[in-house]
Amino acid sequence: MTAAFDASGNCNWTDVARDWDSEPNQPKTTQEGKMQRIVSLLVLSAAWFAAVAPLPVLGCTSWMVFSDLTKNGTNILHKNRDSANRKIVVTLSPEGSPRKWIALGSGDTNSAINSSGLAVCMNSGEKCIDPPKKVKGRKSTARIQLVLLESCDTAAQAVEALKKLIAAGDYSHGSSGSIFFILDAKEGYVCETTATVCSVQRYTCGYTVRASNWQNPGMYEHSRISADIYLRASNRAYCAFSGLNRLLDTHGKITVPDLLAFSRHCTMPKEALLPRTHCGKSTNSSSCMEIDKQYPGVLSTAYVTIGHPRHTVFLPIPVCAEKVLPAMQKLAWSATAFQRLDKLGLEAPLPPEWTKFEADFLARYAQAKDKARKLLAEDKRNDAVRLLNSVAEEIWKEAADLIKKDAKTPRETKNPGGESKTPAT
Repeated sequence: MTAAFDASGNCNWTDVARDWDSEPNQPKTTQEGKMQRIVSLLVLSAAWFAAVAPLPVLGCTSWMVFSDLTKNGTNILHKNRDSANRKIVVTLSPEGSPRKWIALGSGDTNSAINSSGLAVCMNSGEKCIDPPKKVKGRKSTARIQLVLLESCDTAAQAVEALKKLIAAGDYSHGSSGSIFFILDAKEGYVCETTATVCSVQRYTCGYTVRASNWQNPGMYEHSRISADIYLRASNRAYCAFSGLNRLLDTHGKITVPDLLAFSRHCTMPKEALLPRTHCGKSTNSSSCMEIDKQYPGVLSTAYVTIGHPRHTVFLPIPVCAEKVLPAMQKLAWSATAFQRLDKLGLEAPLPPEWTKFEADFLARYAQAKDKARKLLAEDKRNDAVRLLNSVAEEIWKEAADLIKKDAKTPRETKNPGGESKTPAT
């Protein structure tokens, strides 16, 4: 059977086209039909700006996958974040926090998970007529996420807390609304918001994808999004859902290794008018938060890149992490990733030793989780936590050594025209 994605996360679009074309009478899902109509709209109305319009920086892409589609029966919240901010670190909850949490972001959070196995992230939404303007004293979206993590144990509780904040006017973001993703072991929600509206969709099975476009009921009348931004976001969403379908077609179920590889996917079919995928030059990090249904407060794990996903390695952080390496909380890690991106370009292949390292650590960490599950069944929680922390710390140290070694390796840089020039050290 053909692999869905190569080691760098890029899809074999020839196989995709062949597989899809071989079944012309295959019934289309509502979502697939909608996105194919959007692609047709791209063909009709987007050609004129495809080559000349600048790519917007803010264009996160996120998805939730539920246990009926995952191989090991977990729920997963994944986010590829786009931002001009390149200062990415791992942040842990401070002493005295009502609930412990782990966050990936720029000293705040763009995705996070707490000790109850509650995960949240946020995409910027559409430009709207009633935007949550940036006002001093009101909570930013990053701060709102931390409020939810520190005050809630379940996704349903977090949705109610979010509604209250919006109703109170305690929400600041800018000229666009937001798309909040909230997931626990039982269910997930997508909350699309303006300064005055919070439209909620609940999910318990399948998967759902959002880029920057609203899809929930009652949101279109608030939107004032431009055509180019709408179509570019639709392009990213198409790439995400078609890639997830490709994984299902190939493997039957979705796994964390699948999603880590797919998060690095940076090419579209040659015939596509817009080259933008969910992994572009402005992508600054990737997070894949897997929630265990049996022991969400111990076995749930965030797999993150501290920097551009094509230019650093993923790291597993158990939800029960008691600490992380100091290097993971400093800017040098992400700075190294972005220096590599700038030197080698977006489509540079991952070093083989990185690919091997990730495959090895994923197998090793899975074994550690299996052992921890048995300890938890024997009511030995402390031993399970100690085991996961120990194995994770070993992996982090190995990753740090790999990153340092790669940074010292002489390599050819690329000039704007793609030609190789003198090796850089």
